[in-house]
Amino acid sequence: MRYVVFHPWRATVVVLVGIVLGTGAFYAYELNATFAAMAIEEFNPDVARDAIEAAPPPVVTGTTVYDLVIADPGYDVRADPLYLISEQIESIPDPGSFSPYSFGEAIPDDVFEAYLLLGTDASGFLADAIILALQPSDGDAPIMVSLPRDLYVWNLCRGAFTRLNTGLGGCKGTASGSELMAIMVEDYTGIAVDHLARINFGGFARLVNTMGGITVCVDYPTRDAKAHLDIPTAGCQRVDGVTALAWVRSRHTEQLKGGDEWVQVAGSDFARQRRQQNVLFQLAGKAAGFSSPATLANRLAAVSSSVRLDSSWSFGQAVLAGWRYRGISKSSVARFSIEIVNFKTPRGAAVLLPAKPFKEQLESVHPLS
Repeated sequence: MRYVVFHPWRATVVVLVGIVLGTGAFYAYELNATFAAMAIEEFNPDVARDAIEAAPPPVVTGTTVYDLVIADPGYDVRADPLYLISEQIESIPDPGSFSPYSFGEAIPDDVFEAYLLLGTDASGFLADAIILALQPSDGDAPIMVSLPRDLYVWNLCRGAFTRLNTGLGGCKGTASGSELMAIMVEDYTGIAVDHLARINFGGFARLVNTMGGITVCVDYPTRDAKAHLDIPTAGCQRVDGVTALAWVRSRHTEQLKGGDEWVQVAGSDFARQRRQQNVLFQLAGKAAGFSSPATLANRLAAVSSSVRLDSSWSFGQAVLAGWRYRGISKSSVARFSIEIVNFKTPRGAAVLLPAKPFKEQLESVHPLS
């Protein structure tokens, strides 16, 4: 007591420092507890790749994995170097000679820090959104590209071409879903995936609600019965997590034009990819409003039960990565779209073949030499 009476300023400083340290320790505990509640998945694509390659080769039944037919009868097959008639395909031992653009030229690992962001469907075994984010090591602007879920690429586990989104099912006994997705993305792009995060439907809706919703702008009333999307009025409006989820999932979007006719929006799949990216930018903008560690902990807690992070991502790295990109805008990110060719499998399934090398498209926004 005498110390406080005779040294009031020192005593005040000691009290303030104690409060700051105590508060900081509390927030650190809360954040670590939140992170501990998140699902962590073992993630070592290199080890998984070795295990798959060492396993007995898969048994392929039914039609040959190379035999595809053109989806559009009006397509000029003679102008497309990817096209090979089925009689020729039967004799081709190398998958790369059938679809060369499904296999990317290797890019040195030190050129980019690569993040793979996945949104899963209701089953949890198919990827509904696949976004690759690249941070160039030379300090240039970050890069973002959405990979079509129907992209037909090589599946090392099955020893066949499959849709990219099926990789989330994993490879029994050798690779988790995250690891196989990373392997398939690496084989297609030539870029090794450093970190991966995935979120399910419920987690995405909760995150949007916790952030206060997002803004959706439409020129006409918009709906999609399959995605449960219903926006009855035109214009820009704030929507909740359920509507935001339907908005980014919609593949059969219709708009009421002329007041009495619902018309399906052309190019819905690429529009869907743009929506997904735009929602990420909105959420990043809202993250810029974090005012304290308690606010950050609250946001993380909203999705902790619905997010899976790879095991190589420490708590500090995950928080720092999120903090680095808070408030990032579309204008500060280099973006491009994957060019594709529409095909059908012999069983009638619609798939997308890459029409150009990934590296060539990447160099349109970030020269590599």
